Amino acid sequence: MDDKVKELLSKIKETATIAADAAESAARQVSQKTGDTLEMAKLNMKIFDLNTEIGVSMREIGKIVYDTHTGKVTDENALSEIIKSVDEKNAEIESYKAKLAEFKKSVVCAVCGETCSKGDTFCKKCGAKLDK
Repeated sequence: MDDKVKELLSKIKETATIAADAAESAARQVSQKTGDTLEMAKLNMKIFDLNTEIGVSMREIGKIVYDTHTGKVTDENALSEIIKSVDEKNAEIESYKAKLAEFKKSVVCAVCGETCSKGDTFCKKCGAKLDK
């Protein structure tokens, strides 16, 4: 085989390897971002569900308060349990919001797929320069 043909084939092979590596890196990054987006959607759905449950509990609290106002006998223990439940759900919502905030403060390394802080210039795992 001619030396020029060998050189051309070598360059084609080298270019194909670089392109394959870039495609693999892009696929890994897209996969990570898709996973992050899915996780964020799940967290938002949990927050929505908890807010719906809190709304139901608030109506129950309102009914108990109104019943007390009209002179009906009410169960104060039931009221305390409902309020405790609302407090727990609000705390759970805050923890989900904190997790969402963490997703927004991160960037995924295009080389190795590691999740790094947005303030990082280089990947903590592989040392690659991070895209911001």
